[in-house]
Amino acid sequence: MLAAAAQAGLARFDGTKLGPHAGALLDELRCAVTANMPLGATILAATLVDVVANEDAGPARVIDGVDFAYAGNKAALGWLRGRRNAILHHEGPTDGLMGEAGADDWQWRDATRAVEALLGYLDDLTE
Repeated sequence: MLAAAAQAGLARFDGTKLGPHAGALLDELRCAVTANMPLGATILAATLVDVVANEDAGPARVIDGVDFAYAGNKAALGWLRGRRNAILHHEGPTDGLMGEAGADDWQWRDATRAVEALLGYLDDLTE
């Protein structure tokens, strides 16, 4: 299960601050968390970062490109991109995806980390 603080932050975030594409993905992310889909939540969190930066609506429409360069924690966002890629592009063994004991807990920890990275990024762009 997603950590309580991340779940509360995700529920609290005002999706109307985003463009329509990002808003739809935010709704899907919330559904993935509710439907017990930690891998989907991680993938959607990473996808949202890309869409928010490139959609011609929402923050990208009104914020200078320099603000995007400083939004969010770069280490956390780099981890998120790498984790998403590890899930989607099987290039070898990936922690939490090898049927090991505790894989579900591992996936939820990753999903929590993914949502926290996303929320930090979105908060920087929408406040």
